[in-house]
Amino acid sequence: MCRTVTLVNCDNKDLVRPLGSGPDGQTVIERHRPGHTTELAIAAPSVEGQPLSPGEELATVRARGDGTYEVVDSYVHGVDDQCGKPAQVATALYRDGWARTFSAPGGSA
Repeated sequence: MCRTVTLVNCDNKDLVRPLGSGPDGQTVIERHRPGHTTELAIAAPSVEGQPLSPGEELATVRARGDGTYEVVDSYVHGVDDQCGKPAQVATALYRDGWARTFSAPGGSA
């Protein structure tokens, strides 16, 4: 049976608290995200040269001194923040200049 204990001094940060470890190097953790949602997860050391599977997260943490760790940086493999759209490389000013240059009345490009 699992039970979740709310982190009292969360400071509305992304925190990780180890709950127990197994013989294979994996650790069961509680992840407390800003907004006070929690989830259970399994953490394992990354293996150099081995790619992440889709949905796996690589996190950099900093010890807080109370048994918890603050997530200071993370990368989730295979998650597209753009919802399938390509990255935007042109700014509004660039597009404005492009339109003035190549869409000028009487001009041709």
